[in-house]
Amino acid sequence: MKEDKLELRYIPLSQARRWDENPKLHDLEALTQSIERHGFGDPPKYDGTLDALVYGNGRTEALERLHQAGGKPPRGILLTAKKEWAVPVIFGVDASSREAALAFAVDHNNLTLLGGGLGFTDLTAIWQEEGLQGVLEQIPDAGELLTTLDSTQVDALLQGPDFDPVAGDEQSRLDEKKTVECPECGHEFEP
Repeated sequence: MKEDKLELRYIPLSQARRWDENPKLHDLEALTQSIERHGFGDPPKYDGTLDALVYGNGRTEALERLHQAGGKPPRGILLTAKKEWAVPVIFGVDASSREAALAFAVDHNNLTLLGGGLGFTDLTAIWQEEGLQGVLEQIPDAGELLTTLDSTQVDALLQGPDFDPVAGDEQSRLDEKKTVECPECGHEFEP
């Protein structure tokens, strides 16, 4: 029986297999600067079911850029006997299916944005829109597998680029109310 545990291993950076279909947007300049300043302390995770990094793709790409630029390895990155950069990667607790791995990749990034209910609600802002639609199309039960997007939001995302989950929720609330109150003067009017 396979033991479900996590393991941190250093592997050559050249063997860190990024998820090619990852639709998440990355600020590679900011990631590079952060790694140079603070070191590499947030390891990516490899998922055997996905056969790629399920998260940490942007950090890994930033490391690749640093390496290609000829810089020295930042803190947290080791050198192999062949003087290759070695990156720490988390292995284990793989998804039960490809669909579950894709759902986890979306949720993992969205949960960072939710941040304890601080009000950031545009969970689609960090995704390349067509890429996110492509990923969701590969998850037949996305509305059930995802914890950060419900079935209505998934359906709307799959319908096209004008989806705004906040506006959709607000419209639902407006449809339920007979009047709306102006936030500045308190005047009530029909929507």
